[in-house]
Amino acid sequence: MAITIVNATAIIRSLIGEATAKFWSTDEITLYLQMAMAKVSAQYHPWLFSRYKNVADLGVVAGTQDYDIVPDGYKLSHIQVKTNGRKLRYINEDEYYKYAGWSPGMPVAWTWVGSKIRLLPTPTSTDADYLLAWYIKNLDDIADFPDSLRALICVEAAILARTKNEDVSQDILNLRKEYEQAVLVDLQNPNEGSIDQFADFSEEDSLA
Repeated sequence: MAITIVNATAIIRSLIGEATAKFWSTDEITLYLQMAMAKVSAQYHPWLFSRYKNVADLGVVAGTQDYDIVPDGYKLSHIQVKTNGRKLRYINEDEYYKYAGWSPGMPVAWTWVGSKIRLLPTPTSTDADYLLAWYIKNLDDIADFPDSLRALICVEAAILARTKNEDVSQDILNLRKEYEQAVLVDLQNPNEGSIDQFADFSEEDSLA
């Protein structure tokens, strides 16, 4: 049975030895669970991205340089032109000057400005179907995570709860190590039998 938000709370309370709210309130348990999800999401992001990446249309508007990230987006991987797959180059602030002075045209690069995506140069035409943005969504519900990570999230939340009374027992720390090992095995490959291959080749194609 998969761990849900309801039985996750029960698991946490079981680990801290308090079945009903006395020392640890329900609100506290909820906050610890959210903190644990944030930690696990950050710690295992590279593996999670390979399994849970999403893609969304990113249209361009003539004369508009800055765009909001997709509504549920957490981290953006790359942006590509839909028709030919060409990736827009990501640039850091030290390269910004190279592109900032370009005359308006179809974008060839992008960067972050504030919380928005800035396309460079500024688009000269409007096309709602021009770009694709590859990203991972905000993982803010325990149901967003694979089963192996849900168990680890509960243990991490229990450790946070135990920190309140400075009583993080060794058995819970050992349990965390066991689940961390299980998670690494589970997330090592996004697909069973996956192989590395060159673009435009399938498993049946010869590389000779």
